[in-house]
Amino acid sequence: MFNKFNFKQTFATLVLFALSVQMVSFTVFGQAARFDRTDSTEKQTDQMDEIRQSKIAPDLEEPANEAFHNMRPDGMQRVIIQMKSETPLNENLGDLNEDEREAMFEREVEANKGTKGILVTDVARVGGRVKKTYDNLGLVSAELPLSQINELIKSDNVAYVSPDREVQSFGHVATTTGWDNTGIKDKGDSDPNTWLTGTNGHIVVIDSGIDSSHNLMRWMDAGGQNKVKYNKDFTGEGITGDAYGHGTHVASMFGGDWVLNNAAYEGVADGASIINLRVLNSTGQGTVSNLIAALDWTVANRAGWNIRVVNMSLGTAARDSYRNDPLCLAARRAVNAGIVVVTSAGNNGKDAAGIKQFGSIGSPGIEPSVITVGAANTFGTASRSDDTVASFSSRGPTRGYVTLASGARK
Repeated sequence: MFNKFNFKQTFATLVLFALSVQMVSFTVFGQAARFDRTDSTEKQTDQMDEIRQSKIAPDLEEPANEAFHNMRPDGMQRVIIQMKSETPLNENLGDLNEDEREAMFEREVEANKGTKGILVTDVARVGGRVKKTYDNLGLVSAELPLSQINELIKSDNVAYVSPDREVQSFGHVATTTGWDNTGIKDKGDSDPNTWLTGTNGHIVVIDSGIDSSHNLMRWMDAGGQNKVKYNKDFTGEGITGDAYGHGTHVASMFGGDWVLNNAAYEGVADGASIINLRVLNSTGQGTVSNLIAALDWTVANRAGWNIRVVNMSLGTAARDSYRNDPLCLAARRAVNAGIVVVTSAGNNGKDAAGIKQFGSIGSPGIEPSVITVGAANTFGTASRSDDTVASFSSRGPTRGYVTLASGARK
């Protein structure tokens, strides 16, 4: 038995080191400068007040217009629709206590339930069909003619439409992260009940599945009991194992059992129970709608499963402002529901020629309310004094824009 501790404050620190999926340890990026966030100056505040929010994502607007004017074939387009909400996303969560935040979240869910029925009718009116609604997140996945997107956004129930983009994976931890010598796990203490190991809560791993038969995913000192307590597939392949191999690697970095090989592969939260939500298929590919469905399940089941942390070592290129990006909206609503959301920065820190790239952090890593983590180069040593940001790790400032009344992009 392990002792209880303040899971949400302490465990978030532990899980930071288990995000990026390279064979290196990791470093947390602070909240990078964001192109589309304003500071406290009056000038920038006034400018943001003039923003004209387009209802169509940048990478969808031109194809939709061309199809509308018969300049390209009018095919069916898979989209993510943001419902119009009377309760805007709260950006000052620190101003709310837990009860106030929960009440705000529940009001938003009820508003979403009232909107979705009308939205289903709106989509059908333009020749489309709703595939799935996500009441907890205020989002809908649908399929409709490309040329009819301009017609759909006339509805007051539609706040924003973006394509159902493709999602890809971003890919001796305890020693190199400094976890062993911080007092988090005091090996000089003869009482193991004082170690903070992630017990008393569940981590949701949204990835390519987990090989639950792997010894690192079992408590070997407890008769081989499985750490993976629940599995669900969102890809349609009907399996929850890890044919691609990415999700098992990620889960092992924080959940790897300490008994094996003298703790050579021990994770920083090896006492945690794991929930496996599979959104990447056997080739490591997925869609935004898969990921949104997994986040919706997580929020809906957070109380029953005592879910404290969600880890997403995956993402897609940032094209929208975080204010409109559907993955960012889904992640923020999970945060509003009281869950710590951890995601990766990405692996696009340099191009094929080795030239450093800035502004390459993906979505949902651009969302201000999540913890975004990038990779570090440890130079093969356990000491942290020589650690630097890995050259391949994505870095800020974060991208995304909104359109001002003048037509300029900010």
